[in-house]
Amino acid sequence: MDSFPPTDADLTARVSNGDAEALEELYARYSQPVFGMSYSILRDYATAEDVTQEVFVALWTRADRFDPARGEFRHWFLHLAHNRIVDELRKRRRTSLRSADKTPEDPSLGLVSQGDTADQAVTAVLFGAAAEALKLLPPEQREAVMMAYLQGATQREIAERTDVPLGTVKTRLRLGLIRLRRILAQPTSEEA
Repeated sequence: MDSFPPTDADLTARVSNGDAEALEELYARYSQPVFGMSYSILRDYATAEDVTQEVFVALWTRADRFDPARGEFRHWFLHLAHNRIVDELRKRRRTSLRSADKTPEDPSLGLVSQGDTADQAVTAVLFGAAAEALKLLPPEQREAVMMAYLQGATQREIAERTDVPLGTVKTRLRLGLIRLRRILAQPTSEEA
């Protein structure tokens, strides 16, 4: 007799009763989408990893707050993750405002080296170029690429969420990536 994998709601109920294996299963299902969303917003690998872990700790302590009658676990959990990411952004803003109050002559400022600044600038330019290139894709291709590479969704998950055949999702991803490659390979007006 075939046994079906437990639903997210079943696993969440088990987590609320202290079942660590259920938490591991939810981690296997959702760590990549949470990390992808965190990284796409925060643009820092280590911080995105930390936030992902914090979201799962929050799930461990708050699983009993999930009510299946009010909606799907995925939406509730990704909302929980989004709130934690926003909290991290607010924390960064407060930290940067405090740093801005210090004068450059202050030795406790802890300025980054010029090499770090250059690396950060290059990273910012690359992310900016990728974000601008994404805007140039047709909406269906942009949606598929963002779901796959920023949210960590599988092709099958994208097909289910967008209610289109799996083959269509594969085509949209392939064409979207080809178009992105061409856009990003074009010289900018500053380089010409």
